[in-house]
This record gives sequence, structure tokens and C-alpha cells, in this order.
Amino acid sequence: MPKFELAAVHVAAAAGRVTVGGARYRARLLPYVREYVAMLEFTQAVLLELQPEDFINSKQYEDIGYDAYGVAISDELQERFGLEGFVTWYVKFTVDRDEDGDEVIMASLHGAEEPLKRIGGTLRVQFARG
Repeated sequence: MPKFELAAVHVAAAAGRVTVGGARYRARLLPYVREYVAMLEFTQAVLLELQPEDFINSKQYEDIGYDAYGVAISDELQERFGLEGFVTWYVKFTVDRDEDGDEVIMASLHGAEEPLKRIGGTLRVQFARG
């Protein structure tokens, strides 16, 4: 079972309440989206495409819990960000609250490197739709 309610994640992402991972995450994604602002927009858009069947598992890292998902992003999203052919993504995130009490998503994602075993079935790595 996910630690975080996906509907709440969608609300926070739609409102732009998303921060992105650290240096390793940025180094892996920046070559594709080229700018930090685009990286943030891409992350928000991917979070909005997550569905319950994309859930992989929940894990605990020290005192931070997170959920992991595997998703095949839409053609529209690939085209919008110039990522045609990069279909399968591994997404993990945790949820915190800002000073106003609103949920904020702290996310990290990268292209999948191996098949992802989700509750909706295994998602094979795809570099092009077909």
C-alpha cells in the first residue's frame, strides 16, 4: 500500500507544490530537459500522470518514507519536453508540509534501467512507443 494518497499528490503537483531531488537527480535529467525550470515542470507533469496501478512499493530511508512508481509517460508529455522515445520512468517521492500546512511533494525520477514490477503488472523499459 502507498504511504501517500495519490489524489493528494495530484493536487499538490497541479498547484506547483513540487521540489526536485538533489545533485545526482539533476545530473541525470538536465541533459534531457536542459533547464532547471523545465526539469521542475516535467516532474510535475509526470506526477500528474501517475495512476494507482503504477505503484511499485513504499520504502523507508532513515526517517523519510517514500513511494516508488513506474510509469510509461504519454506521447504528449514526451513531445512537450522533447523526450520522444524516453517512455518508461522510475519515480519516487515523499510528502511534507509547507509553512501554510499545504502538502509539498519532494520528487526524484529517472529513465527506467530495468523492467519495473508494479501492482498493475511489469512495465518493460521502452525507448520508443511501438
